[in-house]
Amino acid sequence: MVRFRHFLAASALAVAAACATPAEPPVPFSERLAAAEAVGNPYEVDAALTELLADPKLAAADRAEALFQRGSRRRLAGDDRRGAVADLESMLALAPTHPRAEQARIELDLARSDLDALEPRLGYLLTLPQWFDVAWTLGQRDVPALRYQKAGLSPTQEQTRKLMDAGYICGAEGEGGAVQGAGDPRDWLEGLTWCQALPLAEAPATVEAAADPAPAG
Repeated sequence: MVRFRHFLAASALAVAAACATPAEPPVPFSERLAAAEAVGNPYEVDAALTELLADPKLAAADRAEALFQRGSRRRLAGDDRRGAVADLESMLALAPTHPRAEQARIELDLARSDLDALEPRLGYLLTLPQWFDVAWTLGQRDVPALRYQKAGLSPTQEQTRKLMDAGYICGAEGEGGAVQGAGDPRDWLEGLTWCQALPLAEAPATVEAAADPAPAG
């Protein structure tokens, strides 16, 4: 019994000591923002800023700053004009007197102009590379990547870089087959594969299936 009492006393002291240990101070927003902006390519930075913005405890001024930074990047290297407009509008609605508000209004006008010029082009008769560039710049990702993979055509060198940065094209370890499509081999596609296999619903028909005659009606 004495030993048990000693154990309880020691446990209580340990708990008290643990409770007395000061909590780690929160990381300042400026450091969190700098870390998000330093993670890598524009698509990785976008994802990091999106994760930062998911924090419900962000102060309004800090949220506005993060929205401005993400929106500004989406207007340029981030290739997401729709997202840029949404971010900059949200930033100005949240903090219309923010120190960056005037710059945000300028960038919002530019992003809206880009959007007005690009949106109608989706209805034009475009080649796949042309359509990819428009859709990607508007902020689409999965559909443009899937169209290239399903079509069995080779993306351009710049498109390949973007698809790699965004995580659609891998080295030799991908599960979706070679990125090199029909036509002459492209040097920049050597050894590259699609990271993910085509979904079954999107897989091209086999030669045998395509050759089968339609059933009589």
